[in-house]
Amino acid sequence: MGQDAAAQAFWGLEVYAPARGRTLYTRNARHYFLPASLTKLFTTAAALDLLGPDYRFRTFVGARARIDRAGRLLGNLFFVGGGDPDLGGCSLPYTPEDEEEEPACDPTEILDRLAAQVAARGVQTVTGNLVIDQRFFAAEPYPPDWAVGDLVWGYGAPVRALALADNALTLVVEPGERPNDPGRLTLEPLTHFYRLENRTWTVSRGGETLLWVRRDPGSRVLEISGPVALNHKGREIKLAVEEPGEWIGELFRAALARQGVHVLGRTEVRFAPSPPFTSTGTAVVPVLLAEHLSLPLVAEVTLINKVSQNLHAEMLLRHLGQREPPQAALPERPRRPYQPPPRRADGSTEAGLEVLRAWLANAGIDPADVSLTDGSGLSRRNLVTPQAVVALLRTSESRPWAPLLRSSLPLAGVDGTLEAWGQNSTLRGRVRAKSGSLGHTRALAGYLQTRAGETLLFALFLNHHTLEDAEVQLLFERICETLVTLPANQTKSEDRNAKRAR
Repeated sequence: MGQDAAAQAFWGLEVYAPARGRTLYTRNARHYFLPASLTKLFTTAAALDLLGPDYRFRTFVGARARIDRAGRLLGNLFFVGGGDPDLGGCSLPYTPEDEEEEPACDPTEILDRLAAQVAARGVQTVTGNLVIDQRFFAAEPYPPDWAVGDLVWGYGAPVRALALADNALTLVVEPGERPNDPGRLTLEPLTHFYRLENRTWTVSRGGETLLWVRRDPGSRVLEISGPVALNHKGREIKLAVEEPGEWIGELFRAALARQGVHVLGRTEVRFAPSPPFTSTGTAVVPVLLAEHLSLPLVAEVTLINKVSQNLHAEMLLRHLGQREPPQAALPERPRRPYQPPPRRADGSTEAGLEVLRAWLANAGIDPADVSLTDGSGLSRRNLVTPQAVVALLRTSESRPWAPLLRSSLPLAGVDGTLEAWGQNSTLRGRVRAKSGSLGHTRALAGYLQTRAGETLLFALFLNHHTLEDAEVQLLFERICETLVTLPANQTKSEDRNAKRAR
């Protein structure tokens, strides 16, 4: 294994024993590390505390005009997003993946339900436009420093107040019928949002399948190239929908048509504060025609932490950005003079970060230990210290929702991003932690149960490494196995060694 490469990398570790009330070991615990998806721990913990585990997201369809006796809505039909990350209903509630047992998901099912409600209100024709109202969030589809190369893929999908099927399409690539035939390409759900340029070709059985996908920023053209082996079963590739409002509008328009509701006008997307619809409207004031309530927030938090879903975490941060920041008990770092004033309660990334920073300060976490620029960890500018991550876990343990946060984390050898961990070792079922991974960066933080029955809180970082993923996992597993074997009580000599390490 690359021992030299591991030694050249930058390591950080803090281990805290709640039962003993002290830190057992630290290494570079006050230094900054790139957290990758450990960022989601901060976002989800703050959301559980500020929004509450039972919080539900609301999506609705409304009108500002009357419906005449002929079933005509004399004006626009508004489809209003309330920031529900799982409007497609395909991901929740989270269960460990099992392709043989999981039923196929129809991401348009909820759209059909909403359309049926509109039809039940007597609407047969909409004389105006179908307005896809994205105004609940600020019109900022990406945090300011995401890498351009990430925006093509499903994990870099844009953040909008309406999200369907994770704002991503599935590109299915299959071989042709015989060698040299073009490969077969399918987009699911079926849509005309992108134009496909098929430059794939079929090669003989046993050949290598290598695929390249290209989409220039702002382009609606997907170029797919490369060989596809004749015996290849097909590959599914998740691709981001650059403007999901247009795509959702296309699908909702079709759902309305299936219910006998025809829209005469065009589909348009709007960005700004959402208009006030009420369910008690009359023929001359806004009226609610249909609505959908999500599952409780705790189900969303579980999905985010189990599978490390970026879009859902960013949407959760934007929800925090709809709130006024709580009064912070600790002062924040002074802003540099050239920085703009903070944005407040406008559903933007920056407004969400303002709320998150104030919440962390109230939680007793040193603001100098946390510097975040997004809610998911996809940004390469996020920085945290191991000490701050353990402090977050410690303060979470004092909250009534602590068991919910713990159970939302992947369990080693069982589910989520740690499903492949320690399947044949002492780690299986003993480590419940959030993982993080970016180029040259790995992180792991959460809870570990020792053989002696003690629970430890830990944060482990490896930055600036050149190791293969399997090598990093083996190193992390060895460190966790060492912690699992810790005795219930340390000697005075061991305590002195731990203090010197700090």
